[in-house]
Amino acid sequence: MSRKKKKKKGSGQGANFLISLVTLSIIFVMVGYLIGHYAVKALQQQHRQVMQQARETTSTPVAAPSPAPEPPAPPTPPPAQEEPAPGGTTALFKVQVGAFSERANAERVVAQLKEAGYEAMIITGPHHRVQTGAFSSQENAERLAQELRQKGFEAIVVR
Repeated sequence: MSRKKKKKKGSGQGANFLISLVTLSIIFVMVGYLIGHYAVKALQQQHRQVMQQARETTSTPVAAPSPAPEPPAPPTPPPAQEEPAPGGTTALFKVQVGAFSERANAERVVAQLKEAGYEAMIITGPHHRVQTGAFSSQENAERLAQELRQKGFEAIVVR
């Protein structure tokens, strides 16, 4: 009979161990779930803040430094013909949206223009100039410049 008592006592310890193991596993799974859920929420909030900052920086148009004011020139009648550029071809009118000393700033404006649906390029020189359009008539270039100004860009017509 003593053997039966020992078996019952031994089998009860195994069951208790198994119940304790399952209970601890459930507790650890729940704690892990709560920590993971908290971490995901924190990362989502951080992502929203970063995206909001990015929207704010890209939605504000970058202002190109305005040139020094020149004295007003006497009005001249528009030329009847286009003046040929060196090499015998007609010079094109382009719309310049900015001139920057750092290429990264010029690339940012190009990205904003492309996002708004315009083609743009960077002309490298002493300054990185962002230009768009190539028109044979100054009136068409002025129309594009006005359209860009209405969208918050600083635009001038150049040749």
